[in-house]
Amino acid sequence: MNRDVCSNSKPKEVVFIRHGKPLSAHNEKVNAAEYANWVRNYNKSPLDPASQPKQITHLNNSYIAVSPLLRAKLTAAHYGVTSIDKELPYLKEMDIPYYKLPFTLRSWHWVLLSRALWFMGTKGRFESFKCAKQRVEKLATHIDDISSNHPRVVLFGHGMTNYFTRKALIKKGWQLKEKDSDFWGVTILQKVVYKS
Repeated sequence: MNRDVCSNSKPKEVVFIRHGKPLSAHNEKVNAAEYANWVRNYNKSPLDPASQPKQITHLNNSYIAVSPLLRAKLTAAHYGVTSIDKELPYLKEMDIPYYKLPFTLRSWHWVLLSRALWFMGTKGRFESFKCAKQRVEKLATHIDDISSNHPRVVLFGHGMTNYFTRKALIKKGWQLKEKDSDFWGVTILQKVVYKS
């Protein structure tokens, strides 16, 4: 590769940090009504103190944005964040759907089944998949804009939102460098900008 090209390149980075494991994230057998309650508890749960990150990424010289949901804010606090540049409503999790179905399933099986129905367009009293995708498209554009002035953007967010935002950013020319979608997982995308 031409050395002049390399010397004039400036990599930008977007870092997604998924929230830590919520204390309420049990996997007991529940019926539909109990599962709806599980979803509500999940959204206001503190983090499980027994669950810790496998790795900690640095936050130096980073623009830090956080989801408005409690579990994301608590994860940022665990990282020692004391000053957040922006709380981004678009960064909140895609709503966890729940339906009145005559089943008793384990909580995470409910999540998988409900997500599958949600992907197919089954509606309920929550954000539709179509609206959620439109939201993350706007989020990806916003992140791309932020990166124009801030070469390293760190986002404390959620599994599904991180996944679809990552896909939208890749379409905008970002490259996936590292991926971990588990609780506490760190996913890194980079884009090289060539200076004229």
